[in-house]
Amino acid sequence: MALLVSAGLFTRSMANLARQDLGFEVERLVTFGVSPERNGYAPARSRALYAQIERELAAVPGVTAVAAARVPVLAGENWGGDVSVEGFRRAPGVNTDARLNRVGPGYFRALGLPLLAGREFTEADGAGAPKVAVVNEAFARKFGLGRAAVGRRMAEGGDGPLDVEIVGVVRDAKYNQVREAAPPQFFTPARQDTAAGAMTFYARTALRADDLVRRVPGLVKGID
Repeated sequence: MALLVSAGLFTRSMANLARQDLGFEVERLVTFGVSPERNGYAPARSRALYAQIERELAAVPGVTAVAAARVPVLAGENWGGDVSVEGFRRAPGVNTDARLNRVGPGYFRALGLPLLAGREFTEADGAGAPKVAVVNEAFARKFGLGRAAVGRRMAEGGDGPLDVEIVGVVRDAKYNQVREAAPPQFFTPARQDTAAGAMTFYARTALRADDLVRRVPGLVKGID
């Protein structure tokens, strides 16, 4: 009886989680990760590998969108810290924390995460280009940006110049846990991160997700 009750509660809990609005579309979305620096890759070689995986994955028949991210969603990982935002007054005891993800071009389109204002990252947002960020609705609310977030400037950390321009706003989405509310979050271009030792890839397919899952190991092996 105890086992039956536990199984029933577990089933109900899973059903409730399945009905949660994650903020992005999970149907026909395949994800996997690679960690080349565990095999001794230098950062430059890792970045070349990531770019090649994106190209090869995008060429698979039926794949409609591909993107990469430094922090996998709903994986229990937390990146972030204090930020400074133009127009927001920092003071002792004031919480200025925000979650972070570094993502590639087309990330929001690949996840079906609606862009509410501004633009996505592009291939031009690479190393050496001006620093840019996309923020979510919770970030805009927390730092009092309202509808005027695009064009404001910010910085990672509490000190230093506001050297990052906010170029877009996206809908709130779950970050590291399904049960937790979407936190204030900002995104920066993964290609401006010169030391990404691991990367998670996302591919949306018009065909069966299982078919793409079976192709991924061979595709990556064919690259390296």
